Amino acid sequence: MLKRKNYWLLFAVLLLALTSLSPSMELNTDHGSYQPRQPLNQSERPPSGEAGEIESLQIRVSLSAEEFSVLEQISKEYALSSGVSVILKNVEAEDGGAQVRDELTIGTSPDIVMLDGHSIYDLATRGYLLPVDIYQSVPGSTPLTMLIPQMQWNGYNWGVPLDIDPYVLVYSPERLAGMGFTEVPASLEQWNMLLGRLKEDPEKKRYLLAMDTQNPYGYAAVLHSMGSSLRSASLEQAQWTEAARSYLYLTSRFNKEIWELLQDGKLAVAAVPLSEWEKHGNSTLAVQMPKKQEGIPSYEVIHSRFFALPAQSGSPEAAVKWLAYVTSSTAQLEWLENTDRLPALDELYRSAQPKIGKLPMEAGWFLAEDNTPGPGSEAEWSRKAEAALGLLTGKLNAAAYAAVVQPPLE
Repeated sequence: MLKRKNYWLLFAVLLLALTSLSPSMELNTDHGSYQPRQPLNQSERPPSGEAGEIESLQIRVSLSAEEFSVLEQISKEYALSSGVSVILKNVEAEDGGAQVRDELTIGTSPDIVMLDGHSIYDLATRGYLLPVDIYQSVPGSTPLTMLIPQMQWNGYNWGVPLDIDPYVLVYSPERLAGMGFTEVPASLEQWNMLLGRLKEDPEKKRYLLAMDTQNPYGYAAVLHSMGSSLRSASLEQAQWTEAARSYLYLTSRFNKEIWELLQDGKLAVAAVPLSEWEKHGNSTLAVQMPKKQEGIPSYEVIHSRFFALPAQSGSPEAAVKWLAYVTSSTAQLEWLENTDRLPALDELYRSAQPKIGKLPMEAGWFLAEDNTPGPGSEAEWSRKAEAALGLLTGKLNAAAYAAVVQPPLE
């Protein structure tokens, strides 16, 4: 009997000790929705680290050789000031997305990866990324409003935008005038008329449109000129695309041959990134930006590139410091000057930067909030973008395309 009392006394002492050691531990049963947090500080280059810190970062990007050289230089400046060893690895731009996805799937990712903006939502919801904003605490300038839905999910930010590159429609005014047009068609009817002019002379091989098959932004720019969008394309527009397919010059965004085809009159219109126009355009060619239209989301014609933290990132705190440095306003202006890729920061379009002022569209084009995509739009984008590329390349006919993109029955 005495032994049993001793056991109870010992149990009481242990329980009292555990309670006194953890007085603040409480079970959180609140499953309410998360509130959106402020994006990573990008207004100025932040302090890059404390003296004596020895860290190493592995970073995978998909850039052109020229772009990679610029990023290397910016990153070297960070390494010198921080003492952090930064190892950059460049993957062929056209294959980078697939390789990064493979690495994320098998868990062999570096500390930071570069992604197309529209892929962040899918990867975050699948558990392949870490939320960026839990590793930083200093609020700063926000990205362009149209980019925020790409980087946010569940109340957290899952990426940091590096740059944007809108797709534009380029043409030769002289060559297009020979077909009865003074500028790029602005409706489905006008595109049909231009296609008809090409068909009138089948012996003279000419192309109607040059478009990128690596992503759907060029096709989205054409749909915008028809008063539609990738998310709202009609069966009639899909049928036009199917009928025009033999007159399409399907290529890569980096194909320099299209500039010769435009000037030789063998190509009527090319949908290309603005950065390519900045490099290869000349006074004999004209550029037209897809016009803003009520209810048509302008972000669909913009290729955006983000940095993100893989779930296996070994040094997320150090990674975020590097991200804040290379995407600061100072670095973004340096990036613009050397790559022609536009910055992703809101403040740089409001501060009358000289180079932004020379664009073929007003800076306000990037600041409008009325056409910002809503919640869940990224999942819808992925489905319709894949269908659009299938339609362009002949993997889907117009009817099959419409079946894929039509709203699901409730």
